[in-house]
Amino acid sequence: MTQDSSSRPTNRTKIVDLNTLRPMLQTQRVQLEPITNQISALPNDPKLEYYFIPVNFMKEYKAYHREGKTPFKNLKLVNYGKPAISLSFFSKHKYTVKKENEPEKILLHLKNHREELLEQSLFKQLDSEQSRHLKQVDELFRTLRENPDAYQTCFSNYHHYYRYWYCTFRYFEDKTETKAETDSAHLLKHTERIKGQVHERLNVIFIDPDHITRPVPYDNKRVDRELDTYPIKIKQGTTTLYLRKA
Repeated sequence: MTQDSSSRPTNRTKIVDLNTLRPMLQTQRVQLEPITNQISALPNDPKLEYYFIPVNFMKEYKAYHREGKTPFKNLKLVNYGKPAISLSFFSKHKYTVKKENEPEKILLHLKNHREELLEQSLFKQLDSEQSRHLKQVDELFRTLRENPDAYQTCFSNYHHYYRYWYCTFRYFEDKTETKAETDSAHLLKHTERIKGQVHERLNVIFIDPDHITRPVPYDNKRVDRELDTYPIKIKQGTTTLYLRKA
């Protein structure tokens, strides 16, 4: 399937039309499984959208490769030019804790939260807990407006438990495929903003289908490739006889 020229981004584009790109990804994608493939347990996160694409399709994504430019906000080519021969995923709990805050930011936070609750009350009557919470926010807003030092404050997203996913991949760094290197990159996630609006983001991970489907020794890549040139293999005990026509 070829890429629709109307969906190709320009250098000024910061957002990709994912609805146009997804059909191509769905057609080209492959499924990978631990044990069967050289890959760790797959991320179990509904907010993480990713596709494994064989290296032979990589050139079709050249228009989306922005080396040295501002990356797209909703599309990431995780390892363009470095097709993976093995993959692993892990997550980190990313959070910030800020204790020194400007009074204006505290009041703005309370004001925005109060307006959200009031907007909800226009469509549905608040329950007792929500009404109590609205009253508490009103009281806090008035108190801090009159006396900014009445409370110690702290901004943090710690309890939102935002998991930041990373992908670590091994790839051949030379054309002879005799030396492998390791690299890693963070992955984009769907995010939800105010009023439930979801911003979709996806990741494309290129894989080498010839090597990711079988173990590749960490060292001695040259030996691995050399023995592959012998089409006849006769195993006896722990030793195998390799033969090819002279």
